[in-house]
Parts: sequence; C-alpha cells; structure tokens
Amino acid sequence: MKISKFIYAAVVGGVLASCQSVDTPMFSDKDAFVAFDSKSTSIAENAAREVKIPISLVASKGLDVSVGFEIDTTAYAGKNAAKEGVNYRLKNTSNTLSFTDGGEMVAYLSIEPIDNGTYDGDVCFDIKLSAPEGCNLGANYTTTVTISDDDHPLAAAGILGTYNVVGQTPFSNVPGPFYWTCVVSKDNDYVNRVWFTQVTPDLQGLTPKPVMGTVSDDFNTITIQSGQSLGTVGSYVFSLNILSMSSGQPVSSASASVVPGTSINISEACCISEANGDLYAGAHTIEMTKVEE
Repeated sequence: MKISKFIYAAVVGGVLASCQSVDTPMFSDKDAFVAFDSKSTSIAENAAREVKIPISLVASKGLDVSVGFEIDTTAYAGKNAAKEGVNYRLKNTSNTLSFTDGGEMVAYLSIEPIDNGTYDGDVCFDIKLSAPEGCNLGANYTTTVTISDDDHPLAAAGILGTYNVVGQTPFSNVPGPFYWTCVVSKDNDYVNRVWFTQVTPDLQGLTPKPVMGTVSDDFNTITIQSGQSLGTVGSYVFSLNILSMSSGQPVSSASASVVPGTSINISEACCISEANGDLYAGAHTIEMTKVEE
C-alpha cells in the first residue's frame, strides 16, 4: 500500500509540474486583424430577405477598431456585374464597420437581393475591406458575392436538380442494376447547357468529373457528347465512351429523353467509362427520377 501511494503522489506531482511549466500563449493586440469568414458568398435572387455577410475581428478580446469597405465590379465589367438598386440593395448606412472594446467580435454587411422576375443570369460583385484603424487586414479581406438568378429557363422547366438514378449494366459478367445520385446543374455561361455530376456507375478510386449536355429548345432532349473526361485513377485516364446498343460500336453522342420536372432517361446507348481502350463501369439504360425538393 505504501508503494502504491508513493507512485500516485509521484504521478500527480509530475502532472502538476508539467502543467505549471507550460506558458499560456498570449495574442497581442497589435496582431489583431479583421477578415471575411469566407472568400465567397452566394445569395438566391428570390431570398426575399436580407442576407448578412460576417466580418470577424480576430483578437484576444473586443477592441476599439474599425475597417472600411467598398463595392468593386471591375472583374465583371461588361459581363455579369451586379448593379446596386437593380440586383441588390446595400442596407448598411455607412461604409465603415466598427468594433468596440469588450463588445462583439463580429460585424455584418447586409445585402438584400432584388427579384426582378426576368432572366439576367447570375451577377457578381466583390466587397473589399480597406483602411483598417487599430488593427490589420487578414488574408480574406475580399469576398465575392454571387446573386443567383432564380428565373433560369431550365430551372423553370424543371430540368435542374437532384435525381435518383438506376443503371442497367451492359456487361454480362457484372451484377446489376446500379444505383446512384446525379445532380443536374446549369452552366454559368450558356443557358442551354447542363452539367451531370455522374452519368456512369461508380468506379473504384475515381471521382467523376461533371459531364456536359446540351438541352433542346423544346426541353425534350439532352445531347451528351462522347469523349468527355471523367477523371483519373493513378496513371489511367478515363473518358466517357458512348456505344450504340444496336451495333456495340462507338458513337459521337447519346440523346437523353426528358420529361421536365419528372425524369431524364437514356435507353438507346451505352455510357461507359473507358481507359486506354479498356471498358470499365457503365450502363446501357439510365433512368433518372427527379427528387422532390
């Protein structure tokens, strides 16, 4: 019993001594900085509310400091520059954000998007922090704000969104069917283009690259071109290979039939991952059912 008490005392004493020898790091006020929490912010045009963008003071405590900010659309001039009063309203009454000693360490910029009911495409602007008083600027002193247009015709047609997919295997020695999820997204530059996150079943080790499709004017078909990159696994480079179901020969594209808001289906072509001439994962029928949102 005496030995066990001695060991216990030695261990506790050692832990206490160890704790006492560690110096608590101090954050000096001269190192304090302000920065956006994120380098980018996305706001839905139809948000119907103010969206607050946080700017944080990084310090050991609240300080009497301030920072200015400015709106900059230089990078988007002539293309998709957002216009104040047309695409959004800045609700802050001053171009200076202030922090107080012992007060909150987060300040906010408030942006109210304007839903204009017409398709203009996504618009952007940058917010840049400047002229800090009593502090420094952090690395994230600029954030890009994107106002997403909710009037995109492909969204209105019900094509964009998340789909549950069932794919029947074209390989006789591979069990199926396969199940996965695919998201169909808009293209930022072309209104009639969409991007599929995945059009073939999972291939071990491969993170699929999005595959592009072109939507017909009547929204009833989507053309998917063969030969698009699907990514790499080690030294193997994979691409989308489309085969004719009737002849088994490569063809230039597949045509997906669309029931807007309901389904997208490919039934007359095999969509297969191919690397160095070898065929890997694939499906000869792809049935995509839209997930209700």
